[in-house]
Amino acid sequence: MRKRKLKKFIALILAFVMLFSLGGNVVSANVSDEITEKSLDQVQRENEAKLLERKVSDDTKAFSPGDDYSLDNNAVEMFDLPNNTPKINMEGIPKIKSKSKVRKENDEQRYNVLVLDTSASSSFLDSSGNIFYTADTAIDYVKASAKKFIEGVQKADGTNYVAIVEYKGSTANVVSEFSTDFVSLNAAIDGLYASQNTRNVAAGLQKADTLINEISNPKAIKNVVLFTTGMTNDGEYSYDGHYNEDTIGSEWRRSDTQVRLYAYSNAAYAMAETLKSKATVYSVGLFQMMENMPEEGLEIVQFFKLFSSELATSLEHFYDVKDPNDLEFIFGEIADKVTTKDVNFYFASGEEKDYEAVCHYSDNYFRKASCGTRQLDGYNHSLSTASLCLALSAFGSNDGGNSDYTNKYKNVEKLLTDLEFEEFDKNDWFVKKPQSDSIGVVAANKKLSIDDKECTLIAVAVRGGGYESEWAGNFTLGKSGQHYGFAQAKKQVLDFLKSYIRENKISGDIKIWLTGYSRAAATANLVAGALDDGEKLGDGVVLKKEDLYAYCFETPMGATKSEIKNRLKYNNIYNIINKNDPVTKVAMSALDFTRFGGDYFLPDKISDGNNYAAKKNAMEQFYDKMSSKNEIGKYAVDDFVMKKIDVKYLLPGGKSPVQNDENNKSIQAEYLDTTINKLTKERVKTRDNYVKELQNGIRTIFTVKYGTMFPDQPIQRINKFFDLFLEKLCSVDTLGEIVIAALNPHPDASVKKVIEDVMEEALNEAGINNYSPSALKEFAGAVAEMLVIFVVSHPNLTVTGVSNAKTLGAAHYPELCMAWLMSQDENYTSSPTEFDGNGNYRVIHINCPIDVEVYDSENILQARIVDDIPQEIKNGTVVASLNEDDEKIVYLPTNASYQIKLTATDNGTMNYSINEFSSTAGDITRVVNYKDINLNKNDVFNAVVPAYVDDEQNNEIEGSTTEYELKSPDGKEINPDQNLSGEDAKSAYYMVTVEVDSDEHGIAIGQGIRQEGNFAKVEAVAKEGYQFVGWYENDKLISQETQYRFCVEKDTLLVAKFEKDGESANLENPANPENPDSGKDNNTGNNSGSGINENGGEKIESVSTGDESAVGFCSLMAVIMVSIVMCMAFTKIRRKKQRN
Repeated sequence: MRKRKLKKFIALILAFVMLFSLGGNVVSANVSDEITEKSLDQVQRENEAKLLERKVSDDTKAFSPGDDYSLDNNAVEMFDLPNNTPKINMEGIPKIKSKSKVRKENDEQRYNVLVLDTSASSSFLDSSGNIFYTADTAIDYVKASAKKFIEGVQKADGTNYVAIVEYKGSTANVVSEFSTDFVSLNAAIDGLYASQNTRNVAAGLQKADTLINEISNPKAIKNVVLFTTGMTNDGEYSYDGHYNEDTIGSEWRRSDTQVRLYAYSNAAYAMAETLKSKATVYSVGLFQMMENMPEEGLEIVQFFKLFSSELATSLEHFYDVKDPNDLEFIFGEIADKVTTKDVNFYFASGEEKDYEAVCHYSDNYFRKASCGTRQLDGYNHSLSTASLCLALSAFGSNDGGNSDYTNKYKNVEKLLTDLEFEEFDKNDWFVKKPQSDSIGVVAANKKLSIDDKECTLIAVAVRGGGYESEWAGNFTLGKSGQHYGFAQAKKQVLDFLKSYIRENKISGDIKIWLTGYSRAAATANLVAGALDDGEKLGDGVVLKKEDLYAYCFETPMGATKSEIKNRLKYNNIYNIINKNDPVTKVAMSALDFTRFGGDYFLPDKISDGNNYAAKKNAMEQFYDKMSSKNEIGKYAVDDFVMKKIDVKYLLPGGKSPVQNDENNKSIQAEYLDTTINKLTKERVKTRDNYVKELQNGIRTIFTVKYGTMFPDQPIQRINKFFDLFLEKLCSVDTLGEIVIAALNPHPDASVKKVIEDVMEEALNEAGINNYSPSALKEFAGAVAEMLVIFVVSHPNLTVTGVSNAKTLGAAHYPELCMAWLMSQDENYTSSPTEFDGNGNYRVIHINCPIDVEVYDSENILQARIVDDIPQEIKNGTVVASLNEDDEKIVYLPTNASYQIKLTATDNGTMNYSINEFSSTAGDITRVVNYKDINLNKNDVFNAVVPAYVDDEQNNEIEGSTTEYELKSPDGKEINPDQNLSGEDAKSAYYMVTVEVDSDEHGIAIGQGIRQEGNFAKVEAVAKEGYQFVGWYENDKLISQETQYRFCVEKDTLLVAKFEKDGESANLENPANPENPDSGKDNNTGNNSGSGINENGGEKIESVSTGDESAVGFCSLMAVIMVSIVMCMAFTKIRRKKQRN
């Protein structure tokens, strides 16, 4: 009987505390200070009677929403807590501790202020004075939670001071100044009691601010932990502040003062903002039973929760407690956060030395499950940063150069030892010279106790830098299945991990912390995928899905789309991706490659829009302070500039044909998305083609570079050679030699000879006299083969690539990834930036005589295109551009809504298209096309581009359900002609093939794939002695313009025909085609056959190039593509060029 009563008593206590947690909506009432010994039944009967007999006096002080409801502010005896309230069952509270023996000395100082709400019970009243909601005090839980916090900081490294502030009524009181006497601190908490029926959050924060200001150590870490119901209804107030009449729940007021609750909240919010500049503010709110609040109180409940969350430094620092039993756990978690272990570690950067950085680590990272319900639910910002620290430390150390490999693992061993891991081990390839398909990997472990159950945490780090010839494995795709090079590395890592577990006799429950960067990330990704698919590590160990924590950085793609039926199966794997990084585009998505797990994209201009500038500024604060700054130079990714080939200057001796494309504002990430997609679909097409035509050549380049050509040369000298070689290969002089060589009967051999000569020059200048001639010839042959293969049809995209080689390489610097993660990690900053990792965006194509204006949801102009020229908009955040096909382009994020104003500048027709790009799919996944809409000059059309709905704000969506709008000048909605999603959209590409009637007559450019509904621009150039006649399709004249634009709706073959100067064209199928951009003269020239003479004298329109020009032009394109591939590979070499 006594046990049943005790259980009933505990249940009743918990019920009242749960109601109190809703009390973000309540005002406290007095609780008797008398200690009673009443029986449970008696207490229940008396309080039920009080509820039934409750009458409110005429002078009740109340909060009311308008005239409907009031909040009782008088003393209301609701429930007297006995002095023998049962203690919280500590057995049920999750605990975590490390049993490792090693302890690193830490002299760090932390100052922590606990700000505790010790007010009493509260009741809500309606306008008739009847109670419709009552909540009891949570004083016992507040006290137990504060003790849990003190217990946590007591065990931590360094010196940890704690001060205690309580607030109730109109004031706050310092219960204890900063102290390390934890016995006294616990005694002070025991002395707290609940009283008074109002509370003043601002007063509590003011006391905390005073304490923080007294700290003299400028390097001390400062934290404030606020316990709040979200209610503040006493003290100072202001109607001018963060909250106003438009805020939810703004009508609620305190009836005796008639002061709105949001006015009190403004005072507290202002105090919190002041405090955030000095300390990290944590906010713990009780809202676990909010759904049980009667309807009349729901709005103010929402306001209390909003207010509580906004008092914290960020949402990452706000805790929405679901169950009062979790309070101790929450405070224990916060204690772990503010006492995170700080360890210095080293990583290799450049080729000469290792650099130092700080890793913040806590065993607490592994308290929570690694995954949730959705793809990125389990992502932990702090664990992500710590994982990158571990991945960087696993780079092969620069100590020992390329001759001594016995201690390349020293940095990662030191970090894991400092983090109290034991039984460190490494595989054989970490102490030997890397080969084409080798991989380096290390492991260590520590014992953890979670919920009083012991488990083993195994840290596994794969070598992602300093792996030399392993570059060859990165380009070994294989004809089928997973990426062959990465799959081979995966097998080696799994074999090592199984051996490690067996040799160290690890058994029982295990957790695995798995990480890697670049090649190592791809390997780790496949390892994690295999574990999720059921790969066994041994008979004696148990690995649950939620106990695998896989963080992969700048991850190439190694899995196949066909093997991943359900992405959520792998939602314990996180790929942190910079979309500006070309390495993450390999292997190509268009060849069916993908990654296991969820992709978490770092910010960029077109995915983050309004928020990008602030996020970038926060990132640069860390980037510029990197110890390896001299290696990496300034942040360069946003220096990316689009280029174009100006056909007027193709002949040698004149201006360079490579010009800045002033109107094309595309950013690096979008350029890579477009270029790699086009090259893959047009040129590579299948994995079989890649293996036959490219794979061996690329493998040879990297194998020779790090292996057989220079067996005895120091790495610095080798790197100098390759730097010189790249410079010379892309020079104008070398290009001229390649043009001449290409005219020989055996062009491959001749081109090969030119490359050999260039290599020998570079070798001499680098001071290398001892090398393998056979290896040199092998290398030259591989490069020559690529020169022939990469004769591309996109000259503008190609020259852009080589011109921006440095910025392309800079996006792969691990320091950049680290800076981004630091800027969002509360361990590194008191004001972490927030971003959701969503990498999707929309591309709006507009083809017509139209001016464009783009407005955000607040009707602020963000972008404008006038007369086909993108305008500079002060503080504009939307990228507007003209692409190489002269389409007007607008890039829009998916997490914001926009309106587009389209004003006709002439009569004609308009084509308007929305393409949704998925960064995870690496392709367009939805196409909405509006075609051939009639225009009259000065017509105004209005388009609406809404944000994706919340459920579709993720990287797995392949075609949203967003309802786009386009309205005519009279306000009528225009229906789209096409609406394709998923595979239908991804396959809606058509090939535009461009040919000439004879290579001797002229050249033609503009060939390539386009998305359905996009426009293509083709251009014909006559050689000297010839003039352009027209474009023909199926022997029918389509256009007589040298530049011709059209909407792509099918595979199209166009032939450019020429005639000798002075001859009259015989037009067998004459036509008078209309320009699709009606109202504009899109013909950039006439058909007179004039060109450029050999002395460079410019004439209008056509170009005389001489017989060598076609071959020379193609050779130029090939050289550029080789340069892109090689620059991606030799990132380390290029770093020295980046220094300021």
